[in-house]
Amino acid sequence: MHRALDIQATTTASMQTGLMGRVRMADWIKMPESQFAREIERLEKDPLFLKLRFGAEGSTPPIARSRWPRSSFGGDFYELTQNRPASGERVGVEEALDEDHGLADIIRRMGREAFERYYLFGDEALPLPEIARRTGLEPAEARRVHELLLELGAQAEFGGAEASGGLPSTCVAAVSIEENQPYFQFLSPHWARGLYAVRYDSLEHWKSDGLLDRGELKRLPRLLRRIEIINLRQNTLFRIFDQLIRLQAPYFRSRREEHKLPISLRKLAAQLELAPSTVCRAVAGRSVRLPWGKEVPLGRLLPGRRKVMRAILSRWLDAPEHASDRQLSLRLRQEHGISVSRRTVNAIRHELGTAAGASGRS
Repeated sequence: MHRALDIQATTTASMQTGLMGRVRMADWIKMPESQFAREIERLEKDPLFLKLRFGAEGSTPPIARSRWPRSSFGGDFYELTQNRPASGERVGVEEALDEDHGLADIIRRMGREAFERYYLFGDEALPLPEIARRTGLEPAEARRVHELLLELGAQAEFGGAEASGGLPSTCVAAVSIEENQPYFQFLSPHWARGLYAVRYDSLEHWKSDGLLDRGELKRLPRLLRRIEIINLRQNTLFRIFDQLIRLQAPYFRSRREEHKLPISLRKLAAQLELAPSTVCRAVAGRSVRLPWGKEVPLGRLLPGRRKVMRAILSRWLDAPEHASDRQLSLRLRQEHGISVSRRTVNAIRHELGTAAGASGRS
């Protein structure tokens, strides 16, 4: 009996822990990008994180970055794509650099390639003194460039196209289709930089070599858990963005509304093995810039079947020749894979205010 009660208690505790984990991740998924940028700033200014990220001479840092596939930073080299705050003014990135002891000149001397390689993306596990040596900076200057990048990303206000309810959305990236693959130009540093790459073998060497003191060892699990949550949040969102752009590739190529694929939240969630509520939170309040420059909320790329049929039939019914409801129903199935009855077609014709033409009963 006692053993059964112990097992039940353990199972209940495990279920509660799992539920709490899901609740926390739901909060991270729906977290506004401006707030998330501040979370990144807090993490990367943590002394333990800085030690693990930049290490010291003779040691390999256990933390690096791992960039997204088929992506780049879409911001200007010096202005870092700041978005407009509610006041309509822009955050003066270059002015902020100039005020910070001439860092604008330092970054210009370094050049775009070195700046992106060592500071923006940072996908090499290098000690800070080595980064400073490769970019011709003093170690203190190198650290300040890193900190300033975080500060500028966190200070930016994130705004974009209107989402549902007239609320502003965050434009995450400019998207395009290149060689039949989606390509992302991310518009904020924390997105462009991808995921954290934790090298656990290197971390074990740090522990065995005594490079972490007792206090740091105690804080380490919590820091790693935070990195794990941030990575999970970003990877989940990227998978949703990537799959959605892939599915709507015909629309991106043609720019024609009738070429949108009807996709439901449930269908997209099932393809990604996610909960529909997760996809809903990921799409809400976020937008993308289409290949022709128009910015739209992500929800516009999840049109219902009826909305897609309206776009298709609207174009077809503009043609001079008349078609019956049955003919249009057959054409929808053959050309777009949409199976509907002629009665549904007739109802949409009336919604569009178009005369039915042939009755479709023949």
